[in-house]
Amino acid sequence: MHVWIKRLELTDFRNYESFVLEPAEGLTVLLGPNAVGKTNVIEAIELVTETSSFRNPAWSDLVRAGADRAVVSMRAESEAGSRTDIVLAVENGRRTYRVNGTAKRSVVDAAGQVPAVVFTPDDLRIIKEAADRRRGAVDSVGIQVSRAYAQLKTEYDRVLRQRNALLREGEVGDAEIAPWTEQLVRAGAALATRRRRLTDKMAGHLTTEYDALSGGEDLRVSYVSTWRPQARGLDAYEAHSAANAGDQEAEEAAAMAEELVARRGEERARRTSLVGPHRDDLRFEVEAKDARTFASQGQQRSIALAWKLAELEVIEELTGTTPVLLLDDVMSELDESRRHALSARVSQRTQTVMTTTNLGYFDEALIAEAKVVELA
Repeated sequence: MHVWIKRLELTDFRNYESFVLEPAEGLTVLLGPNAVGKTNVIEAIELVTETSSFRNPAWSDLVRAGADRAVVSMRAESEAGSRTDIVLAVENGRRTYRVNGTAKRSVVDAAGQVPAVVFTPDDLRIIKEAADRRRGAVDSVGIQVSRAYAQLKTEYDRVLRQRNALLREGEVGDAEIAPWTEQLVRAGAALATRRRRLTDKMAGHLTTEYDALSGGEDLRVSYVSTWRPQARGLDAYEAHSAANAGDQEAEEAAAMAEELVARRGEERARRTSLVGPHRDDLRFEVEAKDARTFASQGQQRSIALAWKLAELEVIEELTGTTPVLLLDDVMSELDESRRHALSARVSQRTQTVMTTTNLGYFDEALIAEAKVVELA
């Protein structure tokens, strides 16, 4: 099923006092020089679809200088005729959301109403950057396809902050930390289990997309945790988990608890939690070699593009809704073959909003069918 953004309105958001965009059902291109505010529009759409921003801003930064409050309003309609209105308001450094006129008690409840995939130049460096970028790539998908996933991630982050605060105090006894450790294990095992399953779901699509981009190279991705049972080895653990999916979360919890006991002294010395999904990673291998070490820049960019295209497939598969595709100035970062691959996907009935400084990066046929909005 398709859901299309019909109207986006910004009021005192970033550099915009007032701005209205009515995207096409196909491709909308925001054209203009650097620093005109093109990326701010992409960010606004992400904030009302995913309820997050790839910029990770202080929320007060979203309010235009001199204004007290920023508002982002979006109206979406499905091919079945239903309508969804989402309003984000930012005031006094806090966010509030309303969906179809009803205030949401938490940000989690507003996420995923209209699924979206966001692709920025920073995503092209996902392989070389720190592990939190790769963890975030999985969580971004999970939060959109499952409210339970979003709630679990929020709960884990809350417990982790509290446990770290106690560890930083230094003189807190084991009895005081123990309840938070138990909660960390329970939420951490559940989150890691869901991340593994989602990574497995992504893997098949990722391999297919990368194969097409690279001309036949093999790409594999795996989820790597900080508490894998070492005695049986990785292959044995994977085989056991596949055969006993119902026991996977319990086994994760047992292994995580064991590792926390083993590293208790180190955690005390470093005053932070060293075990848990907040320290996990994804491992990408091209032709059985670690992509972070051995892949060329071109291969790394192909992995990033393949991941985003796989996101589109997985979100649609799990939600039944085709995501909106948001592209912020990525054409300038891609070579001709990758631009062509991305353009082919853009033209396949996916509503897409993208920014650029130069229409020359696009196929003429694609631009001829697009809605071009010039910003100055």
